[in-house]
This record gives sequence, structure tokens and C-alpha cells, in this order.
Amino acid sequence: MALDKKTPQKPQNPWNDLFRDVWAHKFFAIAIVALSAIVGAVVCQWIRPVYEANALIQVKTKSGSLSAMLGDVGSFLGIGGSSSETESQLMQSRRVVEGAIESLGLQNVAEPTNILDRFLHREGRADIRYLQFPDTSVMPVDRRSEPWTLVADDSIHFSLYDDLGEKVLSCVPNELCAVPYQGDSVKIQVSLLKVRAGQKFEVSQRLMVYAVKDLVGKLALAEQGKKTGIVQVVYQDIYRDRATLILDSLLSAYLQVNAEFGSSDMKSTLELLESQLPEAKRVMDSLSTALNDYREKKGSVDIVSETKISLENRLRLQQKIIELQQSREEKARLFDASHPFIVTTDKQIAALKKELAKGDYQTKQLPEAQQKILTMTSEVQFAQNIYADLLKRVEQMRLLVAGSSESAKIIDPPIITPREVKPKKKMLFSGAIAAGAFFAICLISLRKKLKGVVDPFEVSRATGSSVYSCILKGEKNAQVGLETLQLSLELESTGKSRVLCFSGLLTHVGCSFVASHIAKLFAETGKKVLLIDADLQHGELAKEFNLNTNLGLIDVLAGKASIQESVCHSTTSGLDVLPSGRHLMCSEGVFSAEKFTNFIQLTRDFYDYIIIDTLPLQKAMDASIISRVSDEIVVILESGRHMLDSIQDGFALLPQGAYPAKVVAFNKCEIIKQKRG
Repeated sequence: MALDKKTPQKPQNPWNDLFRDVWAHKFFAIAIVALSAIVGAVVCQWIRPVYEANALIQVKTKSGSLSAMLGDVGSFLGIGGSSSETESQLMQSRRVVEGAIESLGLQNVAEPTNILDRFLHREGRADIRYLQFPDTSVMPVDRRSEPWTLVADDSIHFSLYDDLGEKVLSCVPNELCAVPYQGDSVKIQVSLLKVRAGQKFEVSQRLMVYAVKDLVGKLALAEQGKKTGIVQVVYQDIYRDRATLILDSLLSAYLQVNAEFGSSDMKSTLELLESQLPEAKRVMDSLSTALNDYREKKGSVDIVSETKISLENRLRLQQKIIELQQSREEKARLFDASHPFIVTTDKQIAALKKELAKGDYQTKQLPEAQQKILTMTSEVQFAQNIYADLLKRVEQMRLLVAGSSESAKIIDPPIITPREVKPKKKMLFSGAIAAGAFFAICLISLRKKLKGVVDPFEVSRATGSSVYSCILKGEKNAQVGLETLQLSLELESTGKSRVLCFSGLLTHVGCSFVASHIAKLFAETGKKVLLIDADLQHGELAKEFNLNTNLGLIDVLAGKASIQESVCHSTTSGLDVLPSGRHLMCSEGVFSAEKFTNFIQLTRDFYDYIIIDTLPLQKAMDASIISRVSDEIVVILESGRHMLDSIQDGFALLPQGAYPAKVVAFNKCEIIKQKRG
């Protein structure tokens, strides 16, 4: 029975459809998942285990009593805080990292060459502390980037071969070996050799920039808590001992650089201050000597109490002016001249200078001897104050320099984790299986989408046409489907002769196969059948039925031969075949002419069924034209080949309205699925 579009359908669950599709292709899905599992197992075995060394350092803040000694000068010198973020960046700087790389020879690489040993994790290990290749200028251009080879003679002896395979030297671990080579020399020192006899390593030397990038990529720093100054340093490596050794060397280089940076500015300031001490003392002694000489020359000169007050006031004003000027110079490095602090300080200095000038005017009213002694005494005391202040600052800076070397210290030394931190083999293997399952589902879904429509109900709902039969692949398996199609077409007959037009949506869907077999089935039931090959471009029914004739439909329509001359009798009783005859480039005009219509009307009187095999719908308009003189058009679809949109577009090419009904036959089906409404 036909599958009608009005048949009520249950709502479809896409997950159920997906499950059915996966179950239908379960062996394919199992194969993909198994392949993914094998790949995951190989990857887990290939990846080397990685171990982690960690340490704790404390970043001490440069504050407290030492910075309080200098007040604003302490802020100017950068004393008062050192964040853990800054120290973290310092530890990852090239100056620190390159120091660790050079001390351990991490830019020297010895990579095992045996893949099987690498897979089984028995490739051995060779750590090269020092390596010097010949100067590239003495090497040919084509040999400058080629790796050399280190071969283990036994567990304690090795040989080094150049890129041409020639032996250069033999040596033992922890010994620096050097030999002349092409006008230069080759030097190598292997710090560790854990090998089996015969194992080979490719020896090369990375650029420092790549070695730094690799080390920093394996380094991680994180502050423990918020603003605690406690930083955890983590380094990962494929060897336990090397991870600890590298982290320890890195911390040592960091502490050294940290100490240098922490005291370098203060040392420079201390050196500047100390260089000024002799000059300040010389000036002070010179002024004191001049004052004493003047007193001896003039004899005893008394200074009245008003003069002493004036002298003390002058010294106080000069000291205050110097302090304000120093403060202004320190702040001027941070602010511009329009800043309120700078403006206020300038006004204070101007006011003090004005008051000092007023005191100088009063001093000029004294006798000349007293004026001279007052001025010289003021200069001596001012020089003494300058020298005392400078000496105080030198002592403060010495204390600061002594304390700055302890701005960071190690709390917990490097220690290695007992087990590898990666790879997470269980997670990696499970992820490979999950990825394989997901990939298999995606492939099955994509294959279904690209494969096209396989559900006849889907075509029935989309086009409104009835699906009469599903024909299995192969001529033997197709018999049941062909009989179902023939029976459905016969049940619709009303006793009159019927014209059936057979057409496919695309080429090679089996339209001629179905049309010829339906014609045979009708003939076997006692009907008189005419099978017409209307494929005027590629018709091959004559070859299929082994007809030895050159006449055909073209000759009848052209009037060059009669119907009786052109029609051939087949081996099946009651079945006549009219070949296409000569092939044409374009055949649409032939079927739209009145001659073809008259030909169909004439043959109706002699046959119960006229079956016309035509070109595909999407290749020519022949089927659309022929269907106008037909009672029914049978569209042959290949299961899984056509997209739903393509089927709808093909059906849109056929006449609509009161023209013949359109029915569908699914050909080359793998299975027949029956659904109940």
C-alpha cells in the first residue's frame, strides 16, 4: 500500500533518531572508539612523566627603623616597599635565568635517537655541562646547523662524532675533553651519563633566547595569601634530580641579583656622600683657622648679647633655608613647578631669605670688628652644621646598605614531589575514548546528512506524493519491491489502458531497470504492454533486450517508419519494446509536438499499459512534458542519495493541479523500514 501524507505521525525525538543511527552503525562507532583508545594509550606511553620541585621564599619589605631614619630621603631612594609581583618578574628576568642556564649548561641538548627506546622509556640520559663547537666561520655553510652524535661506548665511556659521522673524541663523564678540529677546537664535559652501551644522542646547542623561553615556560610563581610576601616557586622537569638542581640554581642566582639591585642605588648615594666629607671638613677647618687668626690679630673683641642673638638667629634661618631647599629638590623629581608643595616651599624659602637679609642690615650697624667676627663665626658654625649633617647621613646610609642584602630569603629549600604531576594518564586515556565516541557520533550524523533521505515517510510528508515501494539493492533482492510497485499500479487501474511515465531525479538511479521490470511483470499477468524508450539522448533499452534494429521512436515520429516496423517483440509474451532510435542532442521539442500526443493516443487502442522511460527530471524537461499525456508519473529515487530540498525542487518541475498523480519508488534500499502511524 502507498504511504500517504495524511497518515498521522507521532512526534519524533531527535535523540531517539540519533540513538538508532548510532546503533545501526555500532560496529563503525566501536572501531572509531577503539582506534581513539589505542591512540590515547600510545600517547600516554610516549609522553615522559613530569616531576615538580617547589620552594618558598620570603620577600621582605624595606621599611622600619632604617627607612625612618631618612624620612623623605628614604622614599626618594626607593625604601619602603618591594612587592612580590616585582620579585616574581625579577626571578623570570633574563639576567637571573641566564645565570642558572649557564651554570648548569641547560642550552646544551642531547636528544636520544632510538624511537623504540624512547617509547619504552629506556632511552637513557646524557647531561652536558659544557659544550663548545668549532667556530661556524671555519665550517662549510651546509654543515653549520647539522647536529653531532654522542655514542655510549659503555656505561662510563662515550665518543663524540661530527655531522659526517667521523669520530672526533672519546671521553668520560665529569672530565673536560678538548681536541683540535678544522683549525679550531671542540670541547665537551658531560656531567651525567646514564646509558646502555650503543645508545646514541643527537647533540646540539640552543640559542640562549630559546633556552630562557623554555625554562621560564616551566617555571611558575604565586604569592601565598594576599600581600604576605611569601612566594611559592615551582619548576617542572622530566628528571627528578634535575628539577631540584635547576630550581636551587635559579634561587641562588635570584638572591644574588636581588641583593645587588637592592643596594646598588644606596651604595651609589653612600659613595657620593662619602666623597663630599673631606671637602666639607676642609672648608670647616679653613673657616675655623681664619676666625682664630683674626681674633689673634685684633685681640680680644667682646660680642654683646644682641650680637649673639643676631648670630643665633642667622644660623637658624640659614639651616632652615637649606632644609627647605633639600626637600624641594627631592620633591621636584616627582612633581612639576605648579604643584602646591613646590609653590608653598618656594614661598617659605623667599620669606626666610627676606628675614635673613633684614638681619644682615642690622648687623651692618655694628662696629667693623664685631661685624667681621660675627660674619666669620656664622660661617664657621654653618660649616660645622653642614659637616655634622653630612656625617649623620653617611652613617644612616651605611646602616641601610648593610640591611638591604636581606630583602629576600629562602624559607623552604627546593624539594621534589614523590610522584609525577603529569601527564594524568587516566584522564588522558578517558578523554581519548570520549573524543573517539564524539567523533564517531559526528561522523555518523554527518554521513546521514550528506547521504540524503532514506525514510520514505519523510518524502511523503515533504512532497505530498505517495511512496509505493522500497526496492532492495541487487536484481535478486529487488523482486519483492518490484512486485509491490506493480501491484499498487495495477490496483489503481480502471480497466482502461494506462500510460505510465517513469523518470528518475538524477542519472543512474535505476529508472530504466525499474521500468523494464515493471513492464515484464505486467506482461506476465496477461496484459499487453508497450515499453517505450523515450531517452532520446542515451536510450539503451535496445541493448538490454538484445534488439537488433536501428528503427525506433524517432523514426515513427518523423514518419520514416510505421509503428509496426519499429516495435519489437521481446522474449516475454505480451511485452513489446519501442527503442529510442537515433540519439538527439535536444529532445524537448519532439515531445511537445502534436505528433507525440497523437502517437500516444493511437497506441492506447492496442495496449493495456504503455510504460515510457524518460530522462531524469533535473537533466531535461522531457518527463514534465510527457507526463501531460500520461495517466501517472512514477519518480524513481535512490535511497540515501538525494537531499530533501533536491527532491522538492525536482517535484516542482512536474505539472501541478489536475495533471497525473505523482508516485515514488525508493530504489537500491539497504533495508525496508516500516513505521506505523
